[in-house]
Formats: sequence, C-alpha cells, structure tokens
Amino acid sequence: MRPIILIHGIVVTALLLAGCGFQLRGQASLPPAMSVTYVQSQTGIGAPPGVLSRRLPLALQSSGVTVTRDPAEATAILTILGEGSGRRVRAADRFDVKREYLLVYQASYQVILADGQVLIPAEAISANRSLLFDENRILGFEAAQESLVDNMADDLAWQIIRRLQVVQH
Repeated sequence: MRPIILIHGIVVTALLLAGCGFQLRGQASLPPAMSVTYVQSQTGIGAPPGVLSRRLPLALQSSGVTVTRDPAEATAILTILGEGSGRRVRAADRFDVKREYLLVYQASYQVILADGQVLIPAEAISANRSLLFDENRILGFEAAQESLVDNMADDLAWQIIRRLQVVQH
C-alpha cells in the first residue's frame, strides 16, 4: 500500500513541476552564430580574470558552445568589459557592530559576431545577496562570502546565457 502512495506522490509532483514550466538548467538553445565563441576579459592586463570570466566559458560549453582560445577561429566574441564584487553594511546594532552586509557582483559585457555585427551591445548585469555577520565565526563569514560571490558569478553567467537565448539574429 505505501509504495503505491509513494509512486503516486512522485507522479503528481512531476506533473505539477512540468505543468508550471519548471526546468532544470541544462543545455540552452543559443543562436548558431555562437557555435564557436571566444570569451575575453578586459579586467586589466596582468590581472587575474574574475570569477565570472572563469565561470562563463563552462556555462557556454554546457549549452553546446565550443569555446575557443583563438579569436581567429571564433564565430562570436563575448567580451567581459568589467566585473567585480563588493559589500556594504546593511544593518548594525546599537553599538555600531555590523550585523548584516549586502554583497553585490556587477559585470558588463557585449557580444560581437565575426563579421563585426553587434549581437548584444554593451549591457550591465548584477546580482546581490545578504550575508549575516557573527563576530564569533569570522572564518565562517569569509568562507560564506566567497561562496556567495561564486554563486552570484554563476547567476550572472546564466543571466548572459538566458539573454543569448532570446536574442534575434
């Protein structure tokens, strides 16, 4: 009797999720002009690439795009014009001890096709998260901040992928 209820529950859940349009992130349908893409970062000469610049090629590859290291081979060039993260105090207690921070990750990018046509002009995107501070767990705070920055960079990479999905070429 219980296995039947469990199976019915799983089937109902699957139908509800399918009916509401829920879909796991997976391969996106990108324009054919993006089939071979060169990703470049302009964060500064000699500066290491930002988190988004490292995550975006992986997101593109998971969507069926070939990411090349040679711009001459590319059918499109996706340029990260700038990226960075920061934090600001969101809340403090009566003794001015900071209790909550707002983390922000911002980036701007553009996509130009091999023939020089602008597929996506320069546009800015951002993500933010709240982070609670506990002075008894400073190491945990730093690790949580790093994890949230990684999460926001992933979010921005998928924002770019979704934007590429809807662009008309």
